[in-house]
Amino acid sequence: MKHFYTIILLLSTIFTWAQKKYEPENITWNGTTYPYRYHHMEQYFRYYPDKRPVPNIDTTIVNRNYIAAFEVKDKKFFLNNMYITGRNPKTKDLSVLAELNKKDEAMFLSWVSGLFDIGLGAEKFSVNDSLVPIYDNYIVFEVQKGNIGRTETFTYNQLKLFKDYQHRRFKETEDYKRLVRRLTYNGMTEGEASLHVYQFILFYSKSNFLKKT
Repeated sequence: MKHFYTIILLLSTIFTWAQKKYEPENITWNGTTYPYRYHHMEQYFRYYPDKRPVPNIDTTIVNRNYIAAFEVKDKKFFLNNMYITGRNPKTKDLSVLAELNKKDEAMFLSWVSGLFDIGLGAEKFSVNDSLVPIYDNYIVFEVQKGNIGRTETFTYNQLKLFKDYQHRRFKETEDYKRLVRRLTYNGMTEGEASLHVYQFILFYSKSNFLKKT
């Protein structure tokens, strides 16, 4: 599963030129909906390709051709809906949830584990990265087989310190060395691989989740 996420995140990083085309998923947390840049349904479609609602023409996240609507509710992680393009080619507003779930109700994401974040407030982008936005505050939450564990709220600077600490710890492991080798094998330079791991360190260091101090 981790290998599959590596490929997904790799493709998301490579296609930074597609910022204007990229559409994030969304997630509802405590009744408020936010943009969300983790694509959990791609893991599902890897194992159930016949359930993919529309073809993905080039295997990239940019051209996945759907928007997933997630929700955290009662300490559990759900897919509330999934939308594809309907009559209006400029928007994705046609629900295909019934095609994924015969009960036509929210799907419990039992296959999802890891650390993920939600940005709070207005999006800003750095001059060096046009795909991953910067926020003033973040929710960081832990998921174990679809169940929500610890959650913390960080400012941008607190999250950066947390990621720096996680990155330093992860760099000392054999998992880090194997991951960098795999990323360079897939075409990244060592510098690009190192940056990629840092950007997604919450996922890669999920076993090292610590409370904010």
